[in-house]
Amino acid sequence: MNETVWLSGARGFVGEYVRRSFLNAGYTVKCLSNTASDDENIIQVDYSKRDQIRKVFETHDVPETFIHLGWGNVYETHHESHITSNLEESINLLDELYSCGVKRFLSIGSSSEYGDKTGLLQETYSATEGVNNYVIGKQRFAKYGLEAAEKLNRIFVHVRLFYTYGVGQKHNSLINQLFTTYVQGGKMSLSPCEHFRDYLHIAEAAEGIRKIADADQSGIVNLGSGKVIKLKEFVQLLWNELGANPDLLVFGSHDVPTSEQSQPRSFADLSTLNELTKWNPSLSIEAGIKKMVEQFRLSL
Repeated sequence: MNETVWLSGARGFVGEYVRRSFLNAGYTVKCLSNTASDDENIIQVDYSKRDQIRKVFETHDVPETFIHLGWGNVYETHHESHITSNLEESINLLDELYSCGVKRFLSIGSSSEYGDKTGLLQETYSATEGVNNYVIGKQRFAKYGLEAAEKLNRIFVHVRLFYTYGVGQKHNSLINQLFTTYVQGGKMSLSPCEHFRDYLHIAEAAEGIRKIADADQSGIVNLGSGKVIKLKEFVQLLWNELGANPDLLVFGSHDVPTSEQSQPRSFADLSTLNELTKWNPSLSIEAGIKKMVEQFRLSL
C-alpha cells in the first residue's frame, strides 16, 4: 500500500498508537508538529500561521485524509487556550487543508463532551451545562468542521473517544501510578473508586480511528468499548494480573478527586461506529489488561 495519511499530535499517547496502527497497515505516515523533531516524517509548523501550513502542502503531496490529534493542555480542562489558541489553530489547519484539497478530516474529541449525561450515550447529544473550556473548544471546532465540510462538499468526522488505557500514558496517570507502586513494592492509596468508566484498550482505539479514517460521510462518532466497569474492579483486575499482593491496595484512603466526583455511569452507543466501519472493538477488559501488563513487563 502506497497511501499516505497525515497526523497532528503523533507524539502524544493516542497519537503514537494511531501512527503505529497506520504504519503496521502499510500506510506511509507523515506528521505535523509545533515542535522540532529529528524524525524526517515529522514536520514542524506554527499552526497560528496559515502560510506555514499552506507551504507544507506546496512541497508535499496532498493527502486524502488528515487526522487531527494535536490539542494542547488536554489535562487542564479549564485552561483558556481551549477556547482561544487551540480552537483558532485547529480552524487554521482545517481551512488550509480543505483549501489544499484534503478530502477527509478527522477531529478527535472525548466522551467528556457528554457532560453529566448517564446511560447509553448517543452522538445526537452534546452537553450544554456544567462543561469546561476543553469541552466548549471541542464542541465549537466540531460544529465549525461539520459546517465547513457541508459547504465545501468534503468529509469531516468528529470522534468522541472514551477512556483509553495502555502502556505509555502520562507519568501521573492512575495506571502508571499502579505500575510504579507495584515495582517499588509499596501500598497503593486510592479513592473509593466506585465510579464507572467505559474503558477501551489503546490499540483498539487506534484501530478504530484507522477504520473511521475510511469514512465516506461526515458526522460525530463514538469510539469506546460500549461497556462499563467500576474503576475499583478495573484496578483489582490489573493488580491481580501483575501478581501483586491485594492487601497493598488501599481503597478509600483519600477522597474522590474533584474531577471525578460527578462522573456518571455512562457508556458509548456504538451503532454509528458499526454502521460506518462494519467494525466493533472485540477485546475484553480482561484480555486488554493482560495485553497491557505483558507490554509493561517487556518495558522493564
